[in-house]
This record gives sequence, C-alpha cells and structure tokens, in this order.
Amino acid sequence: MIANRIHFSLLIVVLVGALASCYKAPEFINPVYSCECGSVTFRDSLYNLKMAEAVVPDSLEPLSRSYHIVADLRTPEEVDAHVPAHDLTFHFSFPVLDSLMYDVQQEDIQYLVQVIKHVDDLPTIQDYIATAGTIEIDAAANGGEETVEFNLSIRESVDSILVGEPVAFTGIFTDIIE
Repeated sequence: MIANRIHFSLLIVVLVGALASCYKAPEFINPVYSCECGSVTFRDSLYNLKMAEAVVPDSLEPLSRSYHIVADLRTPEEVDAHVPAHDLTFHFSFPVLDSLMYDVQQEDIQYLVQVIKHVDDLPTIQDYIATAGTIEIDAAANGGEETVEFNLSIRESVDSILVGEPVAFTGIFTDIIE
C-alpha cells in the first residue's frame, strides 16, 4: 500500500512536470517607452520623450509646477540590443506660474539637466547649466492640457565649473494637469 502511494505520488510529479514543460511563452517583444507627448533636440539630434510629468507640488498654490521629462539617447538598434540606458533628463520647478515666458538668467527657476549613462551597473552623470534661454508655458490654470516649450543654451558643469562649448537644448511637450 505504501509502495502504491509512493508510485502514485511520483506519477503525479512526472505528470505535472510534463505539463509545465509544455508551456510555450509568447514571443518577447521589447517594449519601446514613448509617451508620444513631445520631443527634445540635444546636440543637433531629435529625440522623442519617453516620459513627461507635470505636477502641482503645492496644494495651496494651484499654479505651482514641477516638470520632469526623460528622453532616451540610444539609437533604435541599441534599444533592440538591450544596451544599458542612456537618458537625458530635465527637471524644473516654479513656485508659481505668473508669466507666459521665463528667462533662465533672470527668473527664479530651480532646474537640473543631466545626461545619465549606465555602464557596468555604474551610472555616469553629466550635469548641465543653462547659460541662456527661455521657457514658455501655456498653463492650464483650471486643469487640462498644458504645453511647455523651451529653448536653452547649456554647458556641461564639472565641480561647478563650466566646460566645453554651449549646446542647444530645445523641446516641446504637453501634459495633463488634473
């Protein structure tokens, strides 16, 4: 009787294993992240955004804004080959949107432009500072679609020292303010 139970248990394990090994997974399709919400031009090349986010950070000030956009700097071939991430990020914030156009040299704008390249699990980060340019915002004061356009001249910053030649960094994107 015990031998029958052991034999039956082994038969169940073999049957379950055979059924599990017959599973055919669907073909993997590499996801391409694109919010289809805008694009940027950096170093004379156009890149679609893979993410754009606009939030109202201060609940007491409905015209406060914080924006974060990300563009993938890899070529389509590099994306298909699963080359590690190489992103351009731009984060900028305003205590209150009280104008249509902002000059980065004259306005109180908190911002960060970075190129982040992942190599061997260690990201290399290049920081950039805007030396001239404007940000134009068609604000959605009561919610809805908001459009942001920028035209900046940026330079790499290493230990707070500007290096290299100015680089044109332009873009336009839309997001929804709820």
